[in-house]
Amino acid sequence: MRGNSQIFHLFYFSYFKRKMETGDLIKVGYGGKVFDCVVIDPNGLGKGQPSVGFGFRMAEKYAGIPHNTLSNWVVELEQEKVLKLPSGKGFRVVEIVGSDDNTYSVIEASEWFNIAVDILVNPGRTGKGLKAKLGNFVNWFAVKGFYAEAYTSLKGSYTSKDSRATSKWLEARNQGIAARKTYTDLLQSEGCQGTEFGYWTNQIYRGLFGKSAVEMKNTWELVNSDKNIARNYIPESTGLMAVSFCEDLVNRIYCGDLKEAHQEAITITKKKFLAEFPV
Repeated sequence: MRGNSQIFHLFYFSYFKRKMETGDLIKVGYGGKVFDCVVIDPNGLGKGQPSVGFGFRMAEKYAGIPHNTLSNWVVELEQEKVLKLPSGKGFRVVEIVGSDDNTYSVIEASEWFNIAVDILVNPGRTGKGLKAKLGNFVNWFAVKGFYAEAYTSLKGSYTSKDSRATSKWLEARNQGIAARKTYTDLLQSEGCQGTEFGYWTNQIYRGLFGKSAVEMKNTWELVNSDKNIARNYIPESTGLMAVSFCEDLVNRIYCGDLKEAHQEAITITKKKFLAEFPV
């Protein structure tokens, strides 16, 4: 598989026309996130394929590791700065004078993935909140990379359109996790047990799509669908967003009657996503 670093740069540098130089400051859009990066080596991944890095502020913003914590982990070994993790593993910190004449301390982009994984594997005193953020960061990074490889293998290329679709799908899934927990907490507080959770989930799926959750997920997994499915097809990312919205809405409008709350939430959700749903 192509390295994480190479995948990370693919989306920006395929459109980057001018000659790159060490210290160039650029914004790299990847997976719905925008990173302020510094070019480390214009030919770091091969001729005309630069390696880039980002600093502690970006790591704090997207991976959740506090900037001060990272700074405290930096030590100097053999006249070189190293980010030394609690596990003992070290990662090189590169000091680069940027094109704006300011000095930046950066770590190569894909190394941040390895740092996050190492902290998860060797958590020490890492709290639950940080573990969750690190887990989301690793999941996002890995899934985007895997799909870049999968699309390239299947279609011969991975386009910006493919990247946007993957990002939208990932965002929908991540949003759905929080909404789902709130929704199931409501059902549990109302005495739901066992198969009752599945019953209410299917009420939402049938109300929105005319199919049970299992049937709809099977539809999303189809590669070559028949004409009827193709004509009425709803992208998984859109469907997941609708389900998440509906579950969250049930929780917000519930006033003592689960059936009524579900019916009203389904009606509103279908209105909101009407353009995406089959006629």
